[in-house]
Order: sequence, then structure tokens, then C-alpha cells
Amino acid sequence: MKIVEEREAWIHTHFILDSFFVTEQERRQISISIEPELMHLGLQYGLRYNIAPSKHRAIIVLECIPFDPVKAAIKELINGVIEDFPVRLPEQRNVVTNITVADPEIETESRLSQ
Repeated sequence: MKIVEEREAWIHTHFILDSFFVTEQERRQISISIEPELMHLGLQYGLRYNIAPSKHRAIIVLECIPFDPVKAAIKELINGVIEDFPVRLPEQRNVVTNITVADPEIETESRLSQ
């Protein structure tokens, strides 16, 4: 898994991943590894996790917008933690269209009349 895009949204930084979701265990591992480093960098804001519905991507949200060198360091730290996590793609669903319902009595009658 890796960060494929980075965006600033209002007062947050979004690190968009190449996976559909991050498991609870992976979230704990990311938080345990990254949050002490955030404090060491002088940031008192934590991380939260979300899914971008239109992009089908997981998002790690940093609750602030740090300066560019600090943001690059945080991105590198997150990539280091998540590099061995598996990429999860959204579930593929089959879509059925043009359903025709036939009445068995009508079919029997039409066969008999022919």
C-alpha cells in the first residue's frame, strides 16, 4: 500500500491511498508508529481515517496542514509504515439488467395453440 495523492482540504491534509480501506489493526499500527513522531515534530494533532466515496480510496487525514518540509516527512513516515500492507480493491459487483419475467401459463397456451 502507498500514498498516491496528497490534498489540503480546509484545515486538514488528506493522504489518499491506493487501497479501498485500511483495517482496524492497520489503523492502530499506523497511529502507534506515526503519532509519537507527530509530537516530536511539534504537531499536537492526530490522524483519522476515511474513504473517498467517489474515488474508492482510503484516506489518512492529518488534522492540520503543516509546512511543506514537515508534510513531506510525515508522508515519508506513513509510506514507511504502510508499504507492507496489502492493497484492497473495492468489491466487484455484477449488475443484472433487462430482466424479463414470463408467465408459465401464457407460455403453455401459446405452445398449444401453435
